[in-house]
Amino acid sequence: MESVVLGIFGSLSVLAFVVNLVQSAKGNAGPKEDVQSNEARLKFKKLQYKFFGAYFLAVFGDWLQGPYVYQLYAKYGFAESQIALLFLTGFASSSTFGTFSGPMADKYGRKKMAMMFCIIYSFCCVIKLVNNFWILLMGRIMGGVSTSLLFSVFESWYVKEHVDVQKLNPKWLSRTFSTTTFANGLLAILAGLVANFSAETLGYGPVAPFMIAVACFALCLVVIIATWDENYGNPDSHLLQSYKEGLSLIMNHRHILFLGLVQSIVESCMYIFVFLWTPVMSDGVEGAPLGLIFSSFMVAIMLGSSYFSYLVQKDDTTPKDTLHRATTLFCLATFVSSITAGPGSSYIIKIVTLCTFIALEFSIGLYFPSIGCLRGEFIPESHRATVTNWFRVPMNLITCVTLLAVNHPAVAKDKRSIFATCTGLLITGVLICAKFRSLTRGLKRD
Repeated sequence: MESVVLGIFGSLSVLAFVVNLVQSAKGNAGPKEDVQSNEARLKFKKLQYKFFGAYFLAVFGDWLQGPYVYQLYAKYGFAESQIALLFLTGFASSSTFGTFSGPMADKYGRKKMAMMFCIIYSFCCVIKLVNNFWILLMGRIMGGVSTSLLFSVFESWYVKEHVDVQKLNPKWLSRTFSTTTFANGLLAILAGLVANFSAETLGYGPVAPFMIAVACFALCLVVIIATWDENYGNPDSHLLQSYKEGLSLIMNHRHILFLGLVQSIVESCMYIFVFLWTPVMSDGVEGAPLGLIFSSFMVAIMLGSSYFSYLVQKDDTTPKDTLHRATTLFCLATFVSSITAGPGSSYIIKIVTLCTFIALEFSIGLYFPSIGCLRGEFIPESHRATVTNWFRVPMNLITCVTLLAVNHPAVAKDKRSIFATCTGLLITGVLICAKFRSLTRGLKRD
């Protein structure tokens, strides 16, 4: 199987390289539609560099931890049920405390909360040095808070600077979010290689990647302090008031509610897939090349991001359209997986499942820049971080409930029922996405 996976990875990598060359040759990186002076372009590039410098360090540190979290807990001698509890605690923390991190960012400042992210996540990584279940549990709580900050505060800071401070063309948001998604794939591949090298060669075992992550967060903190300006959502509101206003905003604006439901459904299914693909691909395959498979997934995400860039250059294609396509492809991929991803499947079926998983990751690459642009377009700046974190509450609840179901013997043996459940959720997501498109036809940014 390794030779097939290597061939797939090589083919996808060559394709991604060619696509990136073609897009670069067309000048895709620059906002050609700008009718303003070159000063606007320079401001746009300068703002991107400020954002990318901090954000890429943050996500690289986050990616470094992924491959070795489970292995570290297993090395410490924890039972599978204890490890599952640690993972569930992280999701529950993100769901609970993440809801309050949005109002705090809006009131006290996105720069300050980004700095807090660096500090909290660093402590979370340092805690991994301690072989104590309860201390590690506390670390998972801190990790959940950090994850919520990563996926809300950074984006909120950038959108505020782009639209309201720098007064740049809102259409250029799609270029920034497409770049972040593409770069995320590259960073994930690089992080996997660095994590593997450090864990295997530095002599510290699976704890080594976490210590490198601390260095990334420390450098990210320095970049934020040195280059970012502070911005706020609604600094005059009280936290509880902002919390209530964010929920009221969602419930009183159907298009925001529908956008949030699509995000919750897609991202919960994405996190569920993160827990499913390894046992599915390892079943009946001795020494499955999981590292190569993971790298193939990341290249597929990069291709999805490039496809988004290609589509939004067309006059008749908007992020609403690309979001609908991404959700539909994700749904089709989980449907096929609900048929093929059974235990004891043949070699050919296993390859079909792998290709289906790659298509799923391609849809994720198309999804992230789409949802980022739409949040920037339709969610009011004053409550963006608050609303975004509200969206994460049902996402984490769905993920937690599903992970609990995985512990059932029947489900643990055959994961197809989970894929079928995801298909049902995503069918709902496709329908909601279609309704969102019709509701927002001709609707301007709030």
